[in-house]
Amino acid sequence: MPLSTHHSFWIRDSGANSLQLSQRFETLQDDLYTEVAIVGAGITGLSTALELLERGYQVSVFEAAVIGAGTTGASTGHLDAHPENGPSALLRTQKIKDARASVQLRLRAIDQIEARAEEICDFERVPGWHYCETLRDRDALRADYELCGQLGLEATWQENLPLRHGACGYRIPRMARINSYAYLQTLADKVIAAGGRIFEKTHATIAGEFDRVTLRAGGHDVFSDTVVCAVHSNYTDVLRLDLFLPAYQSYALVVRVEDEQPDGLFWDNRSPYYYIRRVNGNDPRLLMIGGADHRTGTNHPDVSRKTLRKYASDRFRVQDVLAEWSAEYFDPADGFPFIGLIPHRDNIWLAAGFRGAGLTWGTVAGSLIAAQIAGESTELENRLSPRRSCLSSVPRVASELLPALFSYAQRILPAPEVHSGSLAPGEGRTGLVDGQHTAICRNLEGCEFRLNPICTHFGGVVCWNQAAQTWDCPVHGGRFSAEGTRLYGPPPTDLTTRSPPRPHSD
Repeated sequence: MPLSTHHSFWIRDSGANSLQLSQRFETLQDDLYTEVAIVGAGITGLSTALELLERGYQVSVFEAAVIGAGTTGASTGHLDAHPENGPSALLRTQKIKDARASVQLRLRAIDQIEARAEEICDFERVPGWHYCETLRDRDALRADYELCGQLGLEATWQENLPLRHGACGYRIPRMARINSYAYLQTLADKVIAAGGRIFEKTHATIAGEFDRVTLRAGGHDVFSDTVVCAVHSNYTDVLRLDLFLPAYQSYALVVRVEDEQPDGLFWDNRSPYYYIRRVNGNDPRLLMIGGADHRTGTNHPDVSRKTLRKYASDRFRVQDVLAEWSAEYFDPADGFPFIGLIPHRDNIWLAAGFRGAGLTWGTVAGSLIAAQIAGESTELENRLSPRRSCLSSVPRVASELLPALFSYAQRILPAPEVHSGSLAPGEGRTGLVDGQHTAICRNLEGCEFRLNPICTHFGGVVCWNQAAQTWDCPVHGGRFSAEGTRLYGPPPTDLTTRSPPRPHSD
């Protein structure tokens, strides 16, 4: 199984923190009973585990790949509590008390992360700036600024920004940046020290339907009283939740620039927005830049990668690009994540739909779910519940269905002929190969793979993501490696092969 779904700077820059993306914990070798089973060892799963262990529960965590291989390890490490679409957009859809409570939960999450972070995590409090690049947007941005106080965010309006390309904006103190990969390793150490168990390379799926939940994990049965699905997507059989969690790809790069840059978090007012931070406090010319988002399985990933490069070079004197990668997030249709018990089950909790704020919302989810499992009431419990009504977001859901409908149409529309000899290393396509509908690619080493192109979740037709070297499904965001191994998202199994791999021949 491939170790990672991404190639982030954190795992490529092993010299910075002497951390390698490798298996640290055993693979499950036998049947197991655990009081609480947590699926997913990202920030949500490990934070939930730590909270439950502190309450005295017996906890086991199951990670399909290795710690750091998923979304958290690919994060750019921004820690802020500002609404992603801005205060005005949030308050158009949410009551003021709910909007304020969500911001306060994220502020407390930053405090929690600071308390848990070790020196290796490079946690640093820095200001955040929400800004625009043209004075035409000043009034709209000023309106957002004037709402910050209602949300409990301290903000200061500034006509002159530290970034040369910024026209105006507002400054929010005491936000933070962190090395998200190092923080995951720290959380894992704390879980083990507290008596928890972690199993890596152990893909777990829910099988039980009664009071005690059964997981199938690595060919073994895991019996538990409670399950927490903490993989950022809907990993349950509740189909309607998939409809309200469209999947998106976001891109990031690390560049070295000629001029020293300020230390802070910067995000603009575009939709989707672009964001900038320094990688660390030691090198003021090393920047991490992200954006160019699009629906998973749509657009051309190489176009997004080039768009992000151009964004960087238009604003900074770039000397070198040190890393490029992409990651997937799930955007809840009504603006709030799903945290709580799933419909019709009283022992399966879900944490999903954190958009681009997974570090703070994942930490929030850990606290809320642990409290709910312990029988405590929590803030925004009904508003965040996966059982809530999402009728107000049906129009958006309808618009988000278009990529899925196009994917399904490819199952019945005539497919183009694909000749294997036309594919260079790193390229892939879907079409007719020897008369059969096939997903065919050559990996970067030139080895050819032929797969059934039908996603194993809900039957969408996958498409090739050349930037990430993955097969992506536009229906619900399933992702597979070049050889068809399930990497991420709702699919329960790998893509099936059409024929054995064919090594590159000169």
